[in-house]
Amino acid sequence: MRLASKFILIVAGILSVTLALNAYYVLQSQNRLLEQQLEERGRVLGHLIALISPEAILGLDFLSLDGYAREVSRQRDVVYGVIVDNDDQPLTSYVNGDDARIRRGLGVDGPAPDHLPPPRMQKLIKRLAALPDVMPVEFPIVHDGHQLGRLRVGISRAELVAQAREQMVQQFAIYAIIILFLSAAIYLVFKYSVMHPVKRLIEVSQDLGRGEFTLVPVGSRDELGRLGETFNAMTLEIQREQAKLHYQANYDPLTAQPNRMLAVERLQQEIRSAHRQQQRFALMFIDLDDFKIVNDTMGHAVGDQLLAHVSAHIRSRLREEDTLARLGGDEFLVLLPRLSQPNEAREVARRLLEAVSEPVSLDGHEVVVHCSIGIALYPDDGDTVESLMANADNAMYQAKKPGRPPICFFTAEMNAQMRERLQLEQELNKVLARGGLQLAFQPIFRADDGAYVGAEVLLRWNHPEQGFISPATFIPLAESTGQIVAIGKWVLREAGRQLRSWLDTGLGPGYLAVNISRVQLREDLEQLVHEVLEDNRLSPQTLELEITENILLDDHQQINDVLGRLHGRGLRLSLDDFGTGYSSLSYLRRFSFDTLKIDRSFVSPLCEDLEAAALVRAIVAMAHSLSLKVIAEGVESRAQLEFLKGLGCDYLQGYLLSHPLDADHFTAFLSRIAHEPAPWGDCPLSLIHG
Repeated sequence: MRLASKFILIVAGILSVTLALNAYYVLQSQNRLLEQQLEERGRVLGHLIALISPEAILGLDFLSLDGYAREVSRQRDVVYGVIVDNDDQPLTSYVNGDDARIRRGLGVDGPAPDHLPPPRMQKLIKRLAALPDVMPVEFPIVHDGHQLGRLRVGISRAELVAQAREQMVQQFAIYAIIILFLSAAIYLVFKYSVMHPVKRLIEVSQDLGRGEFTLVPVGSRDELGRLGETFNAMTLEIQREQAKLHYQANYDPLTAQPNRMLAVERLQQEIRSAHRQQQRFALMFIDLDDFKIVNDTMGHAVGDQLLAHVSAHIRSRLREEDTLARLGGDEFLVLLPRLSQPNEAREVARRLLEAVSEPVSLDGHEVVVHCSIGIALYPDDGDTVESLMANADNAMYQAKKPGRPPICFFTAEMNAQMRERLQLEQELNKVLARGGLQLAFQPIFRADDGAYVGAEVLLRWNHPEQGFISPATFIPLAESTGQIVAIGKWVLREAGRQLRSWLDTGLGPGYLAVNISRVQLREDLEQLVHEVLEDNRLSPQTLELEITENILLDDHQQINDVLGRLHGRGLRLSLDDFGTGYSSLSYLRRFSFDTLKIDRSFVSPLCEDLEAAALVRAIVAMAHSLSLKVIAEGVESRAQLEFLKGLGCDYLQGYLLSHPLDADHFTAFLSRIAHEPAPWGDCPLSLIHG
């Protein structure tokens, strides 16, 4: 039931009850007034008869008394009139036999007798006086101060009841008209002053539920008007909050571009549109190649500024209808609708490469980054959101590989490569339990006399089907799956166990250099090293930890604290692959390194490239000035060996001197050099390879 109907029913009910009570009061008042009138009529009549009748009573003139009784009984509204003595014995016998009540009292259906004997008269009077529509009144008959008898008169209330009923009908008819009129008037006033604004509020509330922000017209300053103003203020606030939430849910706050969720929604829309119109479009995944370096070296605030600038540069090279979205981190998505040829996507990708590579001035530094772009085409490379995004991501992954062009279109062969990669990831999760990993040891020699000093511990995966898998292949997989932590622990524990084994047999393995990953430095590396040394009863000088340059970019203070404590316990520290990363001289001064290892990429062109030779010479001089020993990796020719010796390099490592050896062959190598040490000019090569 609606509010207006309820209100009208309540008002009508209240009016009805009020008017009914009023009518009842009026009717009761009128009834009392009529009864008083009847009593007064009977009293006047009785007094009149009383003045006449005493003589007839004294003279026992029963005929006159019946005449008086007949005269009284025939008066208006009189049912009976009877004179009784002081003992209540009737002195008259007349009754009006035509009156229906008399007949009912006598129990006869036909005409009743006009005269009754005293006993029967007495019973009749009692019955009539007890009727609800008969009002009995009684008047004394007095003569000379003495009561001679009484006149009993029964006055009919029929007229009173009829008049009351008629008045009641009239009253209720009038009240019904009043109720209808007042209800209609109240309803109209309520409808237009209350219900119309409330109905409008309901309609606007329903619009608000559908996401339509409609304001309520306010036409008054009363409570409803203030309610409308409050509702409008609430609507505007909800609209602002919804717009804010929509922006937060669909846009990246850093770049002000769509985020992944909105990008997926637009991609779904574009797939439907392209399907209907038989059109092609391109989906690009863009990843910044050097962003982590900037983020780590210059701070996250500068990194955020760089992302904002790169986003603006990319957006400036796109059409208005194109979509640029930030997927997260340094990855972006570009959606190019309505393409006629794939080359159009390639041309756009070239422009985006140029845009990303534009120098950006940040925090007083000119920063240049590059990117890799993977492209998937609809419908050639997929017709669903999942397939297109997966294939564009796969193409971007291929573009990031060393030696590949920075723009890469998806091909079917990439799926096979990705499946192989996923297969390797799954097998890598089980490799430790199955014992598929092995350690290899590549000897390190002193440059001046060729003496063996130690070995670098290398990791090999002996796959049951593919044979030995290069660490360059499975180490990145281990890092991406989180297995690098367990693998790193196994390598360090296995190296300690093998070192103890050689020492127990009397061999002199020197020191073992173990590569430490970024994740291990963030884990409990100190506790692990302590356990390895304690469990195998090793001196700290028998272990060397090799750290790559890029690891130093993560958290200077934390890494410096960890490495400082390890070095303080006597462990050797080596900076691996120097020259390939982004470290500076300040890192060499800050961290407690013992050795610097020159990467093989600088050693290979040493004899042919004068600039490379000058660079290696400068590195050696710089390291010596910082009291660091220098190891040259990748020595593969006698010319390189002699050149490095001439530069003052301290230690040498490479295929010319020895390939990496498994534990058995390395044991044999240690046994041979223990009995047949020789200088460079004689037989070290034959000892190792022979």
